[in-house]
Amino acid sequence: MDVMPSVFWVTVRFLQPMPSFHGRGDGGEPEWPPSPLRVFQAFLHAAASCWREPQFASYARPAFEWFERLPSPQVVAPGHHFGTPYRIAVPNNDLDVWAAPISKGNEPKKQPNELKTMKQVRPTHLSGEAIHYLYLLPDGRCPHEAVMKAAARSITHLGWGIDMVAADAGVISLEEADHLAGHRWRPVQSGGVPLRVPKPGSLADLVRRHDAFLSRLSDEGFRPVPPLSCFDVVRYHSPTAAPSQAPAVPLAAFEIHRTLDDQERKPGKSRFRAFHHVRRVATVAGMLRHAVADVARNLGQSEEWVNAHVLGHGDGQLTANERLMFLPMPSIQPVSGVGGIRRVLVVGWPGCTEMADLRRRLNGAELNDEKTSLPIAVLSQLATGDAQVQAFIKSSQTWSTVTPVILPGHDDPDGLRRKYRNRVEEGGASAHEQKHLLERLDSRIRALIWKAFHQAGWTPDALEGAELEYREVGWRRGLDLARHYDLPPLKYPRYHVRVRFARPVRGPVAVGAGRYRGMGLFAAETA
Repeated sequence: MDVMPSVFWVTVRFLQPMPSFHGRGDGGEPEWPPSPLRVFQAFLHAAASCWREPQFASYARPAFEWFERLPSPQVVAPGHHFGTPYRIAVPNNDLDVWAAPISKGNEPKKQPNELKTMKQVRPTHLSGEAIHYLYLLPDGRCPHEAVMKAAARSITHLGWGIDMVAADAGVISLEEADHLAGHRWRPVQSGGVPLRVPKPGSLADLVRRHDAFLSRLSDEGFRPVPPLSCFDVVRYHSPTAAPSQAPAVPLAAFEIHRTLDDQERKPGKSRFRAFHHVRRVATVAGMLRHAVADVARNLGQSEEWVNAHVLGHGDGQLTANERLMFLPMPSIQPVSGVGGIRRVLVVGWPGCTEMADLRRRLNGAELNDEKTSLPIAVLSQLATGDAQVQAFIKSSQTWSTVTPVILPGHDDPDGLRRKYRNRVEEGGASAHEQKHLLERLDSRIRALIWKAFHQAGWTPDALEGAELEYREVGWRRGLDLARHYDLPPLKYPRYHVRVRFARPVRGPVAVGAGRYRGMGLFAAETA
């Protein structure tokens, strides 16, 4: 008798009157639909609460070893839209600030309830309450249905702790699965949204991570808990769901933190390791580039790939190609203006599929001093929805540089400045002649700036109607003269630039001969 295939069905129902979900994916971006790995972890957490050792090992573990080997499920989810980001103050768990003076018999400046940090919240609002995960069972059998059903009914949340849910599981027919209401998200080869899914070994990796968490504090000090690493990334697409607003190019944002040793020696100090926004741009970009090269090699990329896409060896510095850009982002404040570099951006090219792996592995990577090769900072993954990051990647009509644009060529090959100066000193230059020389020089500089945009991949239709300004002085408080910036080893002239496009464009905007190493970076101007 032929065996009829069936479906292992998991349903999760959000309990809020107005359902919303707060889980985040790679890069801290809103995740939708909730990934199969997130569901797997919720199951495991519930099962561990139901069955303690040794019962878990004998009764539940075989079920999860079966579960992690199932093919990637189809996801049936309600409609959604991403809400407006907002920030709240939450405890930062930094009791060192309070405990240090207490240990010396002094009165602390702040009490534990005053130690707050700002956290960005961006909920995903749902048009329905139920999400279904459908795992195909070709042989029609689910050998651990009783265990999985009991674990599912013990799940309490999916995403953040405020995302309260009720869940169930069982085996249903293909016909019943086809009648479930919602947008159907299926695995695809390309495009779509990347979601994490479990694979053989995910259970063991989660158990090891839990054991590391329990033993993170010892007489030897604090041992960081390693991130989960055993999972696959599968791209999902729904032809009926509204597309999410993803960046035009793949990118990853990071904060620059002090090393763990430095944080232990100086508790209570800011976690940031700041670098000067004028003198250290090239230094930060160089350290970041070498960190990415090391990560790429550890991911199995060939030396040829690293040279071509990371280090840029063998390619011209001026033309657009498939290379990563390393962009130190100076802080931008409304009153004080441009300040120290506390964040960085790694930007890929359209279709750069390697960015997801690089983003995950760069989290916690060290930045090493180029002279001593010793670690002086560590990268911490940052959501691209962060306000400081948004200043460089959001949509805006007017943009101005925070690091000067290095022109893709000499702006005065005919010696127009020398001719103008000589003619003025001689006293023989008429006003008309002076104007003519200055207009020729201005035309040459503008042509080179537009050339920089073209070389960075900007098409003529995107630049049509754009207005351009350039000068030695930046348009923001805190910027220095263009010639004072510590530049990569390129000897071309540089200018601060402001451009107003005919319509809003999305960042990041980086042009010029040094754009792969932090120069020519623009930030959006507010209206």
